[in-house]
Amino acid sequence: MPERICRPSAIVLCHVQTGLATVRGIGRGGIDVHAAIFDPYEPVRYSRYCRNSHISGSLIQQDKLVDWLIDYAKKLGNSPVVIPTSDEEALVLSKYFDELSPHCRIWKTDYQDLLRLISKGDLYNLAESIGVNVIPSITEPSIGQLEEWAHVNPGPYFLKPDFEGVPGSSLRQKNLQLPDRDALLDFAAKEGTNALVIQRRIEGGDGHLFDCYGLCGADGQPLVMASHRRLRQMPPDIGTTTYGEIPAKFGDQSESILFESTKALLAAANFHGIFGIEWLHDKETNKFYLIDFNARPFSSIGHLTACGLNLPLLAYEELVGDELAGCYLVPQLKHKLWVDLLRDLESLKMYRACNKLGLAEWLGSILRCRSFAYLEWRDPVPGIYRILQIVNRLIKKMGKILIRGRS
Repeated sequence: MPERICRPSAIVLCHVQTGLATVRGIGRGGIDVHAAIFDPYEPVRYSRYCRNSHISGSLIQQDKLVDWLIDYAKKLGNSPVVIPTSDEEALVLSKYFDELSPHCRIWKTDYQDLLRLISKGDLYNLAESIGVNVIPSITEPSIGQLEEWAHVNPGPYFLKPDFEGVPGSSLRQKNLQLPDRDALLDFAAKEGTNALVIQRRIEGGDGHLFDCYGLCGADGQPLVMASHRRLRQMPPDIGTTTYGEIPAKFGDQSESILFESTKALLAAANFHGIFGIEWLHDKETNKFYLIDFNARPFSSIGHLTACGLNLPLLAYEELVGDELAGCYLVPQLKHKLWVDLLRDLESLKMYRACNKLGLAEWLGSILRCRSFAYLEWRDPVPGIYRILQIVNRLIKKMGKILIRGRS
């Protein structure tokens, strides 16, 4: 019998559904997967596809994470693959590439290049320099600069941190909408503009936000791409996907426009790894505008796997040097609808309040789903655990309502 080749293990730095879906994708290839868990209540700890290691602290210091990874990689041997699922960890791996690369396999994007993609202000400057459409914006302005900018860029406005987890941000949430110049200047005067990007709000929202998902090789060239459409978000119109479709149904829009804009951006990006690039379709001008660059796995990556493109496993194979035979730049995928049930349920109240979605319509949309954020029949326990978390949350909420009713 020929000797069995021992495949390198994989270490996934896990966060919520993104970490779980990444673990499942790699695990389906028969790879020994280890989930590094920052939150002890993560459903991934019950997945059949991985072994778990809990890292104490929700925001572990960079040097401690690097030391932990080096020690763990040495124990596993054979230079394991390491996949981040948040911007913070993607930056850490890139920053400490020289220390980590002798012990494990990680993406080779230069730290400054990666920071330029993750930082929205720098990303927009890069896109504008190569002719990719960007929404008028300003980053960390002084009050005087903001007054001048708002004078020529009328509201409403969209405020967001420069990147996920950026230290010292004056914004305490992921996104914030402000209706006009007075509200914008009032916010800036009270809260400041540190690590803040301010944009004009262009009409788009649910059904007009698209993502291009894919993988770039070490040479920076895209190996594969796929389209995704955000049909519902939390909060509505401006949040993260709770209900989406792959591949995207563009109607009169051409998918090729999305892919060509993505390839133009990647040609200037020097990026290696999994990406999810967000684009807004302007209803008035019919143009696509760059919104964000996720330089790592994204929340809908399990949806992509269900449609026929296992991006986590493909990324693993690329890092270990496998021949990616039969990998097409734009593969034919099964069309499926996906839902993050808990967050979509949380958003339902908001949709009903603005008469955008009725209960019967919502139930009908859920019944059409064939892919779910946590539920998967081949790996059922994380989904069951997630349902129990939802039930527990509902019981606590009902208890508070009853207590208030009696008082």
